[in-house]
Amino acid sequence: MSGHCDRIQLPSARGMLATALTVITIGNAQLPADEIKDSDQTVQQQMDFFETRIRPVLVEHCYSCHSAESKDIRGGLLLDTRAGLLNGGDSGPALVPGKPSDSVLIAALKHETVEMPPDQKLSDAIIRDFETWIAQGAADPREGESKVQKRTIDIDKGRDFWAFRPLQPVTVPMVGDEWALSDVDRFLVKAHRTKSANDTSLTPNDAGPDVILRRLMFVLTGLVPTVDEQREFAAAWDQDSQAAMESTIDRLLASPRFGERWGRHWLDVARYAESTGGGRSMMLPDAWRFRDYVIQSFHQDKPFDKLVREHLAGDLLPFESDEQHDEQVTGSGYLMLGAINYEEQDKEQLRMDVVDEQIDSMGRSFLGMTLGCCRCHDHKFDPIPTADYYALAGIFRSTKSLTPGNVCGFVTRPLKKGLDKAAVERWTDENHKLESSVASLKKQIASFGKSEAIAKDSSRPTTPRLEDLDGVVVDDSNAIFEGKWVDSKFQQPFVGAGYRHSGQPRTAVSATYEARLPADGEYVVRMVINHAESRSDKVPLLIAHADGESIAFVSQQQRPADGVFAIIGRYRFEAAQVAQVVVKAAEADPGYVICDAIQFVPVDQMAKLAESAPPDDSSEHVAKENVEALRNKLKSAEESLKAHQKLKPDIPVAMSVEDEPQMGDWHLHIRGEIRNLGSIVPRGYIQVATPAGKPTTIASVVEESMTKSISGRLQLADWVASNENPLTARVYVNRVWQHVFGEGIVRTPDNFGETGERPDLPELLDHLAYKFAHDHGWSTKSLVRELCLSRAFRMNSTATDEGLRLDPENRLLTRTHRRRMDAEALRDALLQVSGELDLATTSGRTIAKLGTYDNEYLHADHPMNVRSVFVPAFRNSVLDLFEVFDGANPNLVSGKRTRSTRPAQALYLLNSPFVMAQAEKAAASFVESTDLAVNDPEQSVRMAVRKCLCREATSDEVVTLVRVVGEDTKSVAAWTGVFHALIASLDFRFIE
Repeated sequence: MSGHCDRIQLPSARGMLATALTVITIGNAQLPADEIKDSDQTVQQQMDFFETRIRPVLVEHCYSCHSAESKDIRGGLLLDTRAGLLNGGDSGPALVPGKPSDSVLIAALKHETVEMPPDQKLSDAIIRDFETWIAQGAADPREGESKVQKRTIDIDKGRDFWAFRPLQPVTVPMVGDEWALSDVDRFLVKAHRTKSANDTSLTPNDAGPDVILRRLMFVLTGLVPTVDEQREFAAAWDQDSQAAMESTIDRLLASPRFGERWGRHWLDVARYAESTGGGRSMMLPDAWRFRDYVIQSFHQDKPFDKLVREHLAGDLLPFESDEQHDEQVTGSGYLMLGAINYEEQDKEQLRMDVVDEQIDSMGRSFLGMTLGCCRCHDHKFDPIPTADYYALAGIFRSTKSLTPGNVCGFVTRPLKKGLDKAAVERWTDENHKLESSVASLKKQIASFGKSEAIAKDSSRPTTPRLEDLDGVVVDDSNAIFEGKWVDSKFQQPFVGAGYRHSGQPRTAVSATYEARLPADGEYVVRMVINHAESRSDKVPLLIAHADGESIAFVSQQQRPADGVFAIIGRYRFEAAQVAQVVVKAAEADPGYVICDAIQFVPVDQMAKLAESAPPDDSSEHVAKENVEALRNKLKSAEESLKAHQKLKPDIPVAMSVEDEPQMGDWHLHIRGEIRNLGSIVPRGYIQVATPAGKPTTIASVVEESMTKSISGRLQLADWVASNENPLTARVYVNRVWQHVFGEGIVRTPDNFGETGERPDLPELLDHLAYKFAHDHGWSTKSLVRELCLSRAFRMNSTATDEGLRLDPENRLLTRTHRRRMDAEALRDALLQVSGELDLATTSGRTIAKLGTYDNEYLHADHPMNVRSVFVPAFRNSVLDLFEVFDGANPNLVSGKRTRSTRPAQALYLLNSPFVMAQAEKAAASFVESTDLAVNDPEQSVRMAVRKCLCREATSDEVVTLVRVVGEDTKSVAAWTGVFHALIASLDFRFIE
């Protein structure tokens, strides 16, 4: 007996029994009376059993993760006390005394659910000890309480957090300051005065027109102003600075360049790429349609709430034209742009990984919330329980994103615009004729001698017993039937106890056969047919196999070749994948549909089946030459059909999603494990982001009868895009502010939660967000215009002493943030200076050579003079300039790019062949220009500086660059050095 039992002192049999009842009785569960023996031996044996067989195992294998001394208590479960076992963890109580089969501890030890311990499965003998211990009542002398303190989430209290408070109109401060040109300025003046010790405003610190125009062009279009634009703006500024700003801003907002610039910003958030990512990163050949859709949405100033609805549920929205249909369907491709490993062989894991990626991206994109961690546990910092995550998971599990296969595919939807409907109709008609011809010939061949054979054997053939059949057989008794079916055994042949037949009319009627095949390989799929003229002549079957899905048709009027089995087709299956055949009875031609057994026969066994098949007696009644003639005709018809199908007109498609056939609420996954299912969670929204008293579930906004026929995505889209949602407008307005001013009011644009930064100017953010959603119709251009027309936008980037003292981190925008051009703007500027930038290519696929995987793509094969937003964006093959200068990470929602300063950036501008080529082209163009002042090298240098840096050259710059030009003012090589120096300078790649 171990030392642990020495402290249990039981002086008498009666005292021992009382102690045993105290120890053995756990909670309200007690051993059956006939198992409790009033003897010292029985109680002592149970104590010894626990101490010698159970406690040592718990100490050795479990306490490191499940005791009070554990650094991280896994699953919220303590196993070092009796109370810990009873209270359990995330999966509920660890055991049920007296019922080992109902105890999650036993399932975990057997590795049937979670695997405990995770590194190895304990021996069968140890597991039997635990089963015996629990069956006898789980005697446990250990005292102490479970010390795991589970965090409770107070939703109502959580709504007090700044980001979840309802948006309300904010009164604009009356500051009476001449510096302020707009309401934005007045909020800033108030913030400055509040911060200032003497309650005075900052000294105005405005930039000049050259700086402002370059900044304005960069913000609105991402391009460098031309010399002519600089001159025109300077002249207009001298006349009326405010009018100059208004006219220039309006012109730039109306330009297609605005859509390209701001579309690129949103593509960062939408984690846009044209490949899947991972080891073998597959191409997404139609992703470019989403890119063009985003660019056009910003060019046309599509209301942001409409963009949200199209992203989340565009395929479900009504439409009035082909153009609107295509636009909305393309918009829902947002849900399919994530980095997904389509090769994942655990298809349920893959499905939940897609759902998780969609939830996490939606949360960061629109709500500024990190929701991904809620897959496994309640949010550690924000008031978001795991149930809210699975409320959303139910919506996205009801959404079809994947197509089946060894390597899964993604859903695409046909588009209406750009489709030659007449050509498709002509092709379809001809295809139907050819299919009918093939079917007719097959029917004629099969029907030869049919009547004579039936007359000769009126008893009809019978099938062997189910267990005698080769291959894998799934009888109708094991199939999944939808709709109305009737059991029957009226007519032979049939397998098993009988077969099913459908009635009339058939509505939502189908039968699904599923099987796990023993090995990878090719199989012949066959179906038992007890034919009759009352049957349907064309029954469609959907076969899900390793290479995707196929549709086949079977006639149940014709006698099968062997009298029993009709061959459906030959397909490749994999053992890890469920083989599936769906009888789509509702879509069959008129007549009854019969469902009996489906057989999967390995191809190499078919020869044996053919040898053992009963002879077709009707063959002796058919002239051999007639059958051969029909077979030759059939071969010719099949070849014609195959050739015709290769001529099928292209049907444009877009990446999209669609609702699943089966929709509904889903289980909470304990610790995020896909097969550890908890209770079912009603589909719905994030509670804390829903105003108090408003519905939080799909069932609360639609009739109960509708919940099984809708995914809930449309209702989710309405919730996200609602004026009452406290997050959406705040998050988007903050993104716009960041792109205009260089930093967001909230400097963590993708995280408005507890771990994100607080807003520097909360009243201003709420003022702008409320106006954006309620007054300006979610118009991006209206918001951008207002911000750019503010006095704040005109401020210098150089801080005054007063500004540095008052606002060292520039939290209150006492000066403009100096920023480096992002990667796309830098590349476009290089091409623009060289005269090589192609502004005519504004849409369409820009991939020169489309392969299967993105590592097959070489950027050198691509026409590289298009704007950077049109450069193919692959996850495994990134343009070197984008990599060096911190392009967006397409694997994540990138509301704020990395900002690094590395030697590699300067070295790239000095040594890159691409940069040097642009410098040479700029020089050649400059030398050939009629504006070149040949006899005045100083003036020529000033012109070059103006072209590249959009400002006047300093006297030192002029002296230095004139020295570089030398005496030969028409030397392309000399001017190449000038332009290379200018575009490699800090002033070229930074925006003041």
